[in-house]
Amino acid sequence: MLTKIFSIGLDLFAIATPISLAATNIIFFPLAAVWLFGAVWTWPKWPPLWGWPEKIYLLFLGVSLLSAMAGVDPVHSFREIKNKDLYILILIVVVALARDRAKQKRLVSLFLAGSVLVAVWGLVQWSVGVNQTDKSDGIFLYLPAALAHWPRPVLNLLSILNGRVMGTRGHPLAYAECLLFAWAFTICFLMRARGREWVHWLTPTILISVALVLSQSRGPWIAAAFIFLLASLFSLSRRTWVMWGVGAVFVGIVLSAPAIRDRALSIMDRTHHSNKERMHMWHAGIVIWKSHPLLGVGPGNVKQLSVPFQTTEERVWGPWGHLHSIYMNFLAERGVLGLIAFFLFIGTLVWELGRGLRMPSRDPWTHAVYQSALLGILGFLIGGLTESLYNTAVVNMTFYFVMGLALASSRHDAIADA
Repeated sequence: MLTKIFSIGLDLFAIATPISLAATNIIFFPLAAVWLFGAVWTWPKWPPLWGWPEKIYLLFLGVSLLSAMAGVDPVHSFREIKNKDLYILILIVVVALARDRAKQKRLVSLFLAGSVLVAVWGLVQWSVGVNQTDKSDGIFLYLPAALAHWPRPVLNLLSILNGRVMGTRGHPLAYAECLLFAWAFTICFLMRARGREWVHWLTPTILISVALVLSQSRGPWIAAAFIFLLASLFSLSRRTWVMWGVGAVFVGIVLSAPAIRDRALSIMDRTHHSNKERMHMWHAGIVIWKSHPLLGVGPGNVKQLSVPFQTTEERVWGPWGHLHSIYMNFLAERGVLGLIAFFLFIGTLVWELGRGLRMPSRDPWTHAVYQSALLGILGFLIGGLTESLYNTAVVNMTFYFVMGLALASSRHDAIADA
């Protein structure tokens, strides 16, 4: 009975993760509760497989708790830790439950199927053309006459946000950041496919690439470029030329669409309003960090301290909830100790997956998963330069799910070989 529950639950979680945050929460947390609170019955068959990443994460969590107690609002900080830091449970549960190769392959396939669906939905949104200023009940910038009398919830689902595709997410940035993990998978599987299998991976790669372009999310664009370059440079596949062809399509779309081209050119424009505000946020972050250098002001407390740093124009949209950078946010809220602990956690993930990638394997799929996860970490870190991805639940959950799949493959292989 439990075997069936866990198997179906993981399948539903894998396909829901790229599509819906609400569905992901509804599926995962009851699943995790059964595994965790029924440990007397579940752990003998599905034991937690602790590795260095989880152990280092406990160090990061300990620093975060100290930061909360020493910060400006401990109650709010503890709530923030509960809402953000405990997503590590996703990694732990996936590693414990995804025990065999067939199950791992099925979960990856379902995750990619969900990702392709939301990429296609983004293309539908772009084609329909409903455009508004907010994700729901905003002011319509364009509404086709044929859709003028459609129900508002349907129009919201079909809508793009200020000209940017957002799929089933609440914001184009979250949409693009989650797609990066799937894009890394499709690239790696395309390059490592045997025979003519690569043809089957070409379409999903192109669909996700186009969806990334239409999101007009500049941080993910930069991350995607680095993922593409590293995947190409370190691949021994003769099909690298296919990837360069996909890259050419990507660049061609950017150059042919004026709005997208202008968006790309704005990346280096220091006078662009969002660039100016980011730099202003980072300057404020340095000032906030200097007031509490070791442990920061406490998780989630930037919002309470940001108002005095804002201009009159910036205050119109309310206090800054974060500082548009993983690193600056950690530095200000959890201090230099919190930032170091976070880097140690990421470092142990890279070390374990890199070790798996270096091991000889008879199954190209395994190496493709390790490489995809490593490229996903790269995308997460590069995107985190200009976006506070750790504060975005959908990105955090996707990150831990992908890392859990890769670590499940690595650790269960090690057990089988022992």
